[in-house]
Amino acid sequence: MSDDELQAHEWLNNSEDDTPPAETEHVEASTLHPTPSTNVIPPPLRKRQKLDVPARFVRKKAQEVRSQTLQKGLVDIEKLIASKRTEFDAGRNGLQAYRARSIRSCLHMVINNHRTLIEASERAAESQGFAARWGGRMVRQWIASWIKFRQLPKSERGRHTKVFSLLDDPEVVTELRSFLRTNKWSMDPQKLSAFTKEKLLPDEAKKYLHRIVEEEMPAGLKKYLEVELFPRIQMKLSVAPGERKLVLVAHDEMTAQANDGKTMSWVWQGEQPLKKKGVGRGLHQSDVICSTVGWLKDASQTLEYGKNYDGYWNGELFVKQLTERIIPAFERAHGPLFQALIMVDNSQGHSAYSVDALLTSRMNMRPGGKQATMRDGWYIMHGERITQRMCFPSDHPEIPAQPKGMRQKYLRENCDYRFPTLQENMPDALASVSVETIRKWEHRMKRWMEAYKDGLGAKDAQIQVKKFSSKHYTSHRRVPEHVAAALDA
Repeated sequence: MSDDELQAHEWLNNSEDDTPPAETEHVEASTLHPTPSTNVIPPPLRKRQKLDVPARFVRKKAQEVRSQTLQKGLVDIEKLIASKRTEFDAGRNGLQAYRARSIRSCLHMVINNHRTLIEASERAAESQGFAARWGGRMVRQWIASWIKFRQLPKSERGRHTKVFSLLDDPEVVTELRSFLRTNKWSMDPQKLSAFTKEKLLPDEAKKYLHRIVEEEMPAGLKKYLEVELFPRIQMKLSVAPGERKLVLVAHDEMTAQANDGKTMSWVWQGEQPLKKKGVGRGLHQSDVICSTVGWLKDASQTLEYGKNYDGYWNGELFVKQLTERIIPAFERAHGPLFQALIMVDNSQGHSAYSVDALLTSRMNMRPGGKQATMRDGWYIMHGERITQRMCFPSDHPEIPAQPKGMRQKYLRENCDYRFPTLQENMPDALASVSVETIRKWEHRMKRWMEAYKDGLGAKDAQIQVKKFSSKHYTSHRRVPEHVAAALDA
C-alpha cells in the first residue's frame, strides 16, 4: 500500500465514532484507489480529546490533598499553642499569640465546620479582636505562611525606620561583644552599665559629632543654599561699565480649551454631571519667563487657533512676537545693562525662514506661477564658486523676471466650560506662577546642563540631578541607612 493509502486507513480508524457508516464506506472506496495526483490532507485535531485521567478525578484529588495539608497545619498549630516550651513575642497575651489563635480558629472552622476560607478567616479575626475584612485578609496571609513555612507572623512594632537604637549600629554591637567576651567570667549588670555610660556612649557620640561637623553639615548647608535659599534670592550683581549681564529667558507655548475641566469630581449618589462634548474653542499661548521679574506680561501672545478663527501658530508668528513683543518687553523691564539669552525648544512652530530662503518646498515643478522669489544660490565646481540664478532675467522672451521651477492646573480648577471665561482666566493663570518656582526650575535646568556637559548619559544625569532634590526622605528623627551610606562613601 502507498503512503496515501496508509494515511487514509489511519484516519478512518481514528474517526469511526464520528463518521456515519455510509460515509465511511464511501471514503474507503474512494481512498483505496487514489489517483496519483491526489494528496490526502489529514483532518484537524478534535477540540475535545479523551484525557488519561478525568478532570473531575484530578479536581477531587487536589481537594483531598488540600484538605490533608490544612488538617496537618491545624494539628501542628494546636501542638504549638498547647506546648509550654513555646515562647511567643510579648508572652501568651501578646500580639503574636493572638495571631496564632486566629490561625487555629480559621483552620478549625474550615476543616470541621466546612466553612469557606473567607468566612472562616473573618470570623476568626473578629474573635481575636481584629477587624472583619482587614483582619480576615491578614489571617489568610498568616495561614498561607504557616502552611508553607510553618512560621508565625511577627509584629513590626518598634521596628520601623523612625525608631533608632544604638544596638542597630554594627560597630556598637561589635564593641559590646568584645567587652563581654573579655570579661565573661566577671561580668555583671553594673559593669556593663558602667562601660556603656563611661566608655561606649562618649566614643560613639564623638564619632557622630565628627561626622555631623565634617560631613553632614557642609553637605546639608550646600543643599540648603542651592535648593532653598538661592531660588528665593535674585542677586543683583554689579556690572562693570561697558559690560552687559546675561539673563536667561525661557520661552514655551501651550494650548487650552474651553471645555478642559476637571476629569474627576465629587457628585451626589446616582447623579452625573452633564459635560459638553468635545474640547471646545481653544487658545494658543506663547510666553517667556525669567528669574528676575518672572512672567513678562507685555511679551505674551495669545492666538485663538482654528481654521475659522486666527489660524495656527507658525514660525513667522514666533519671529514677529520675538521682534515686536519679547525683546522690547525685556528691555523695558531690565534696562540697557542686561541682555536676554532666549532659550527656545526644538519645535516645528519655531522653524522660520526668510522670505527669499532657498527651500525646495517653496518651488514649483514648472517655471513661473505662484511661488516664492528666492535669492541666488551658488555651488563650487573645479575650485570656483559659480552663481546659480533662481529667477529668469528681465529680458527673457517668455517668462521675464519669473522664478525658475524644478522637477494646563489653574485653568481646570476655574473652568466653567465657556470660552469667554477661558480668555479671562489665561492671564491670571500665567501670573499665578511665582518667581520662586521659576527660579527653582532654572536651577534644575542648570544642573541638567552641567550633567550633560560632564558627559553623563540620560540615566546618570537623572541620578546626578536627583541628588539636589529636597524630598529624599520624610523622617525627621534620623537619617535613613541609604543616605548615611551615601554620605560615608
